[in-house]
Amino acid sequence: MPIPARMRLLVALALLAAALTFACKGGGGGSETTQPPGGTATATVSATPQVPPEDALARFVQNRLNQGFVPHCDDAQRPDDVGKQCASKLGERDGLVAYALGPTFSDYTRILILKPEGGDWTLVTLEVRDLNQSGVPGIPWPLETGAHVVVAGTAPDCLKVRDAPGLAATQVDCLDDGTEVTVVAGPSEQDNIEWWQLQDHGWAASDYLRYPEEVATPTPES
Repeated sequence: MPIPARMRLLVALALLAAALTFACKGGGGGSETTQPPGGTATATVSATPQVPPEDALARFVQNRLNQGFVPHCDDAQRPDDVGKQCASKLGERDGLVAYALGPTFSDYTRILILKPEGGDWTLVTLEVRDLNQSGVPGIPWPLETGAHVVVAGTAPDCLKVRDAPGLAATQVDCLDDGTEVTVVAGPSEQDNIEWWQLQDHGWAASDYLRYPEEVATPTPES
């Protein structure tokens, strides 16, 4: 029996709608949009960067240090790579990646933390290491409100806590290494220092606050 013209039109419209739905879900490649049953978009998930984080490290070395770069310190060869910088991965946390960076065939002098952004990697934290001092142990992952952290790297002194952000604020406490505290507010930038408020204490510099699992000196992955 012939299909009525109205029915053929409805079928064609349904096929067109299905094709458009498939194209919206499968064709972008840059990001993925999640939708609830009603069809309204609620969140956009950024795609994983298509370039390795070592590419961002190479740009940093080239632009900031004006030196050659070896992506993995274990791959450095004498004499070709003498005088270059190399990287070793320290770890990952919440989508961030941490690397040790330093001269080939020597101790590392910097810790860099990168985050994925816009299909590439962006520098979040740069910590310079003084080889003449013991320094603060652990990876300086970015802090956040509600985090449980521990004081580290202040011995034989202690971490000065103030009643407000800033070196001019009144000192109200001094916390020894190993003291566990909870971050309740921040950050606040004062005197080129990032300050966080600690529950029941006051404001302290982030440089000496670490997540508990990071208080051991970071060891680059092999």
